Amino acid sequence: MSCPAARFGRRSRGMAVRFESAGDGPAELLPLALSRPNEALARARTVLAGEPGLLDASVARQAIGIVFREYGDIDAAIGELRIARRLARRAGSTSREADVLATLGVALVFAGRTRSGRNTLDAAVRQSVGNLRGRTLLRRGGALLLLGHHREALEDLNSAVVALRLADDQIWEARALQERAVSYLASGSARRAVADLRRAEDLFAANGQELESAETIVNRGLVALRLGDLPEALTCFDEAAQRFQRLGASEPDLSIHRCAALTAAGLAQDAMHEADAAISQLDEIHGRPTKRAELLLAAARCALAAGQPTTALARASEARRLFDRQGRRWWRAHARLAQVNAGMGAGPATAALLRDAQRCVQELADVSSPDEPLARLAAGRVAMALGRTTVAYEHLAAAAAGRRRGPALSRAVAWLAEALRAEAVDDPRRLINACRRGLDVIDEYRSMLGSSELRAQTTAHGAELANLGLQHALRLGRPELMLAWSERWRAVALAVPPVRPPEDEGLQADLAAMRNVSSRLSVANSLGLRTAPLQHEQQRLEQAVRARALRTLGDSRRDASGAGSRAFGVSGLLDELGDDRLLELVDIGGALHVLVCGHGRVRPSRPLARSDSPGSCSDGWRTDHPCRPPLRLTTG
Repeated sequence: MSCPAARFGRRSRGMAVRFESAGDGPAELLPLALSRPNEALARARTVLAGEPGLLDASVARQAIGIVFREYGDIDAAIGELRIARRLARRAGSTSREADVLATLGVALVFAGRTRSGRNTLDAAVRQSVGNLRGRTLLRRGGALLLLGHHREALEDLNSAVVALRLADDQIWEARALQERAVSYLASGSARRAVADLRRAEDLFAANGQELESAETIVNRGLVALRLGDLPEALTCFDEAAQRFQRLGASEPDLSIHRCAALTAAGLAQDAMHEADAAISQLDEIHGRPTKRAELLLAAARCALAAGQPTTALARASEARRLFDRQGRRWWRAHARLAQVNAGMGAGPATAALLRDAQRCVQELADVSSPDEPLARLAAGRVAMALGRTTVAYEHLAAAAAGRRRGPALSRAVAWLAEALRAEAVDDPRRLINACRRGLDVIDEYRSMLGSSELRAQTTAHGAELANLGLQHALRLGRPELMLAWSERWRAVALAVPPVRPPEDEGLQADLAAMRNVSSRLSVANSLGLRTAPLQHEQQRLEQAVRARALRTLGDSRRDASGAGSRAFGVSGLLDELGDDRLLELVDIGGALHVLVCGHGRVRPSRPLARSDSPGSCSDGWRTDHPCRPPLRLTTG
């Protein structure tokens, strides 16, 4: 995602579309405000310095307002746009006033003043006719889509496409088709979304709009990413990158999209190199600092997924400093979360790290981020490692509060917090129940969503839950239970992400819609908008996906109430071995243990040696993979 005032869709995981019309007066100023903002700002101020007429002054003020809106100063943008409206009214131009009102309405929505924004957009639609009405309906539809009002948005966008086609306004028809593709994807109509994007690409190409034509290819890649078709997504992104290179254009958002696709495919190392290369390229051309900060945060997350916490810490720290200077509170809070997680992986717990984690909790709470439980979990871990049990228990209890409600990922995090809380008070029954329930949620989530940008995070949480169960089995001295938890751990840590969508088209549609609404929910949160409709839609879609996945794939859930080896199929594994023996090497607390399995029995050996692996869980709080996954050796 880009800065809070970025245009609709020109954020990572969003779709690209431009909104402003050429308008009256210095016609090039308004489109220039989106393509070369610094030049547009200078030229608009030159126009105003030359004592222009009312219409030219209105266009110049609108262009300045667009630049301010797009690049962070939303209050200044609203002020400029209100002046532009007054100038248009004084000039007696209804169409000029309508165009400014549409721009102002979008700015008010970006500023979180949604009622005022919608009223302003409604007024703009009432005042506009012909192709201007189509352009205004496009902007209102985009605002409604951002706010989660899908049906109303689609009505506006359908009307916009028709009006612009009748007016033979092909470039703006293509832009309306792009935004309608977002709406189709939100409702699960991926095929219609692709059809709109291909039509938009043809229209842009026919009118010499090469840059926007390339952007439609990016958007087709995003549709493929939402569907879980990673080869198609990467193919589209590669083609778009070649086009941008031929045009001499830099597109940082494309690199962020490619990072998401590579991470989803389990190629976190490649994703990290992609982000670093994009940062270097942006530095060479002295690109926008806002995009540099976003790329640094993407690089930090990729480095965390790749198991390189020291690199992640450097990237996240720099990103946080940039976001702080840019006054972007939502982004700064999430960069701090990445910084805390990287700090936990890079070294021992410190009092400074605990203060940083607690500050992160407060910042995420202030911006109403759904990631607050993750910060609570991190603060609890650090406090526990420092022996601050009261502080740890407080944060873990807060993180565990959502274990029975909310999205699946949030519940998985909550069950991990509950397991750590139970371990802290030495309550084995609660500990094992929390581990099983958390793994059940992760199993369900993975079967529903397949590969996703958050796979590395869920894998790390699942591995830790399984490791907690394994440590408990070791304390009990029950080798079969140790094998059971070891196998559960293997299933989580060594799972290979699917790179193609499921065959069931209905499931594909529901998954695409759910991934899309999750992306738009992040955008709305970053803008400080009311997100209740999107949250409701996210949970509705998650339930629909779960129900369809269970019907299509069968109920893959584990029996949370089962006991011991029966819950994980250990007896079946022993039966399959026959006369063979299986040696399973397990790293528990930095010590390697061997489980000797065969002839219907599981026998333990004493620890072989201490482990010096980077992922060792001997400190009890690291957030990368807690220990090395169990290793199997089968002998005759």
